[in-house]
Amino acid sequence: MKPILPTLKENPRYILFKIKSSSKFTKSDAEKHIMFDCKRFLGELGIGKAGLKFMSFDKKYQLGVIRTNSKYLNETKAALTLIKKLCSKNAKVDVLKVSGMLNKLHIETFKKT
Repeated sequence: MKPILPTLKENPRYILFKIKSSSKFTKSDAEKHIMFDCKRFLGELGIGKAGLKFMSFDKKYQLGVIRTNSKYLNETKAALTLIKKLCSKNAKVDVLKVSGMLNKLHIETFKKT
């Protein structure tokens, strides 16, 4: 069986986001509630097409990374910005940076702010 040509592969995009809230969230709480709210906006079919995957989360700085398909980047960013509550607490999710490579997000520079 022949491998898939590089031009036919889906291109992932990595979204760096920050949760702005007075309370801190654990990785499991953030993942569960962010994916639930994205599913509420995009629907199950949209989640499948976008290929959303929660990659990492830093509890101390409330920074996280989500992987999505490049074709559904705008829809994913819209779903993240529409989040108003996490764990029934007021919270805002800001998209800080989007990159095609995980290494180029430079998360350390955003930890300082």
